[in-house]
Amino acid sequence: MPLIKIPKNYLITEDENFITVDVPESLLQLWQKDYQKVIKAKGILKNKKAAILDHLESVRREWSE
Repeated sequence: MPLIKIPKNYLITEDENFITVDVPESLLQLWQKDYQKVIKAKGILKNKKAAILDHLESVRREWSE
């Protein structure tokens, strides 16, 4: 789940369970573009997961010798 920062001037109400904000559409579009970049990056790394884990294991062996 991504974390987001919202300027306080968008805050409308806040209680124990919820925060209500009035965010401009332009800001939401920026977040969607950034989130798509994150999704794409996760997909790239997912295909290389086995190689990354193999490399990590070899580095661990080197350090333990």
